Amino acid sequence: METYIQVAGLGDVIETVVEQRATVTITVKASKTEVALSEATGLRNDAIRILQDAGLKPDEIREGGRDTWQPWYSRRGVGQEAAHRVLLACRETRRLYRALDALEPLFTNSRYTLNVDMQQPRFEAQEGAEAEARMTAIRHARDKALLLAKEAGVTLGAVAQVEELGSQADNTGAYGDYTWALGGAAAAMAAPANEFEELAGATRVRTLRYRIRFLIG
Repeated sequence: METYIQVAGLGDVIETVVEQRATVTITVKASKTEVALSEATGLRNDAIRILQDAGLKPDEIREGGRDTWQPWYSRRGVGQEAAHRVLLACRETRRLYRALDALEPLFTNSRYTLNVDMQQPRFEAQEGAEAEARMTAIRHARDKALLLAKEAGVTLGAVAQVEELGSQADNTGAYGDYTWALGGAAAAMAAPANEFEELAGATRVRTLRYRIRFLIG
């Protein structure tokens, strides 16, 4: 029967935001469903054209679906609402914000509402960072196993088994990067994009976890 020491090994990967993602929800209130639907669709199409004219590429704009409802407090046939959702993904933050700012003139009508919710950004690590983190996890586990073997008065042998336990990422604090809680909406027109001062993308640490078994003599 083999005897072994089993320990956990950890290795960190530093990841940086490389793409911002946002959900744009366009809502129209009207007295009749068909009016709400028609105006919401027209407003959606106008918004898409403005986003493209402001610098977003067609492949950065995606369909997010349509919804209709009547608020519970409204009388029958009154207060119908229709909404269209558009999904945006852009690697350049300034360009995304400039496009969102350009939507403002469409929403002067009090029956029209624009909500912008930032979604989980896309992260990337430097080339080779994940492989280095795996090696770090193995070294981390061996160091712990060596200490245990020394205390136990045995000799540490070869690796008998490596089990991947998945990874865990911390929270950057950026809009859309939520772990367990739902996030609130980010204002679409918080500041003009031409006044936007560029900063480096938010970073997070993603920890790779392994369960490693070493044979002992």
